[in-house]
Amino acid sequence: MGETRRWALVTDGGHGGSRDCVAAVRALHAGGYRSAVTVSPGTSPAAVSRYSRRRIPVPHVAQDGYVDALRAELERRSYLTVVCASEASLRALGEAGLHLTDKTKLNEAARATGIDTPVSRTFTSWREVLAESESLTYPLVVKPAVRTFSALRVDAPERLRALDLDDGEIVIQEWIEDGLHALSGVMWRGHLVAATAERWLRIWPTDCGLASAAVTVASDPVLEDKLERLLEDYEGVFCAQFAGTRLIDLNLRVHSSHSLSVAAGVNLVATHCDLLNDMPVPRMRARVGFFYRWLEGDLRHVVQASRSGAMSRASAVKALLPHRGAAHSSESLRDPGPLVSRLIYGAGRVRMPPEQRAQGRSETG
Repeated sequence: MGETRRWALVTDGGHGGSRDCVAAVRALHAGGYRSAVTVSPGTSPAAVSRYSRRRIPVPHVAQDGYVDALRAELERRSYLTVVCASEASLRALGEAGLHLTDKTKLNEAARATGIDTPVSRTFTSWREVLAESESLTYPLVVKPAVRTFSALRVDAPERLRALDLDDGEIVIQEWIEDGLHALSGVMWRGHLVAATAERWLRIWPTDCGLASAAVTVASDPVLEDKLERLLEDYEGVFCAQFAGTRLIDLNLRVHSSHSLSVAAGVNLVATHCDLLNDMPVPRMRARVGFFYRWLEGDLRHVVQASRSGAMSRASAVKALLPHRGAAHSSESLRDPGPLVSRLIYGAGRVRMPPEQRAQGRSETG
């Protein structure tokens, strides 16, 4: 196999230090591939995994020149593929399947394939949402149709009116109490080649967050068939997230908990690269019972739950006990750069004035 067939260009929109980006770089390394990572001015070198062989300066995805910089790098060097680690980078590059990153279109396509979705209403603007605030059923979830901010739970009309959100299409969904789970996989030529099913034990933030603790479970073949139909025209890595039977989100990219798949024997990112290299790949499903923890998020979840009385002290201690062989998010003693960078960032936030700290939360999600 040629040397250029072992290289992938990983981009999360310029930062190069997101948990999704780190997960992709580590997975590529574990699968025998080499990665180059895009970084933008101001990015800490420690934010990028040591397994990244090259760091490519590019503007931020929201700035002019991002796509041109990526194209210039692809012309300068040969890569097997571009691995997107953010929805913003997917959209900027015009990747296949983008209609499924629009929540309204996703709901329509999912229902057509027999997948349940939350009861939803789409509004053309935030002003239109506010005009209907008294007629909505609470609690509810606020989402942009195309992701520009993270989903939010809102419990009352006055709390909705207190929000100052970006304009554009807004989706209002029912609040669902059912347990959260996800199915990640690799689609190739209309087939689900590899998959990992995981049950989310805890999330952060606690209302509309991502898995801070999860465990692999047996995959549901009926759900797999439905997702195959939904994604039949897409090729690559994805992560579908559910509340009970309802599909609440779909990421057509590597996800932050990808290390769980790797630990459970299904390296989705490397598998996609193997398929691009015309290598024989058997049908793969993750082994059951493997545990994942995003340490920072899980600590925050447990501390908040303990303080609010939702979790007893004994339960909190039990939740935080180490799990032998656990997969972790960006925390790694073998690859400490991303964790060190995060600790430095956190220490800087502690010294910030409260109003600046709040601004940082809104900017980083």
